[in-house]
Amino acid sequence: MSILAIPMDVPEDGFCAGGIVYRQARREDDECIRSLLRNNDMDSWVRMSLEREPSFFLGENLMGESVAVLARRSDPPHDVVGMYSMAARKAHVNGRPSQAGYLGALRVNPGYRHKLRILKNGFASARVLSGVGTLPLFTSLASENHAARRLLEANLRGMPRYTPIGELESLGISTAHGKNTGLLRAAQAKDIPALVEFFNRHAAAYQFSPVLEEQWLKSLSGDIGLALGDFLLLEDGTTLRGCIAIWDQRAFKQVVPRGYRFPLNFLRAPYNLYARLAGHLALPRIGRQLEQVFLSFLALDSQAKDSLEQVIREALFHARKKGAKAGVLGLSVENPLYRRVKEKFHASVYRTCIETISWPDSPALHLDKRPPQPEIGLL
Repeated sequence: MSILAIPMDVPEDGFCAGGIVYRQARREDDECIRSLLRNNDMDSWVRMSLEREPSFFLGENLMGESVAVLARRSDPPHDVVGMYSMAARKAHVNGRPSQAGYLGALRVNPGYRHKLRILKNGFASARVLSGVGTLPLFTSLASENHAARRLLEANLRGMPRYTPIGELESLGISTAHGKNTGLLRAAQAKDIPALVEFFNRHAAAYQFSPVLEEQWLKSLSGDIGLALGDFLLLEDGTTLRGCIAIWDQRAFKQVVPRGYRFPLNFLRAPYNLYARLAGHLALPRIGRQLEQVFLSFLALDSQAKDSLEQVIREALFHARKKGAKAGVLGLSVENPLYRRVKEKFHASVYRTCIETISWPDSPALHLDKRPPQPEIGLL
């Protein structure tokens, strides 16, 4: 049985509690889910919606299996309450490749927010409908979303334990910094074994970093915005010293600004003029998609650290060739590369808190001191 399959003893309609029906989303729910994502933005210095056009399901199962759960009132007119998504994928936990669960796309419509009963029942449904209850489970929350964090981290009775384990920064860098340095070359089929070994060896230093597998790399055809040739390799002779990938998900996942905090809400135009002159990332209009790609699967060995700037510049060059205005790199704030990238490229920053989730009747997940660094393109 698939790790995300519904157990046979669950009723066809899903999990019912408190007048709410929680069930796996179906293709006919697509417009409803996309509306939830469009109309429930994430709050920080910029309010932004993380959207899935033209279909939510195109952005699922990118690297592992995932299930979306939709919540509706059981009584007419069956109002939509909210949704969440659970993914199971290979990730490093305490340095070892493991199956891990990720809770994402948690959205609750305004009329049902701050209702603890609905939240508790939603978490109860996750254990029944997703099949990830026995896996190490983590999620990500905007660091500045203080209201949500206070509620979820309060360890209230009947709620799972949320435990912050570190912060991840999404560094948005203008592709104006791009330059064809000639240091990198596109990966080929013959490079796959060395690429898998190299990346996983370096990724093991971080909690919940992705595990590259040969079969997944061989299967890449570009339909998820990533092909093997989008992996760029840094070599010293015949020795692999670094890698980075250009992952373009704009065809099925979009980041759309919905509002800027003061004073940027009044000063966006003059700021953008300054940004273009200074090489900073310009702020798009409200409601207009950010033309970004992810700079994914970055790894450099100790002998290549001095090449970091050139590697990023060449990755941005390739991102610009794809029509992107920004390359987004997700790094742990404890990653030794983090400060150098942030300072050198005048990056715009969106900070996310990575938290583990454990159930009240199960032992808390024991993690060593490795900082978290999941792949930003999978959150």
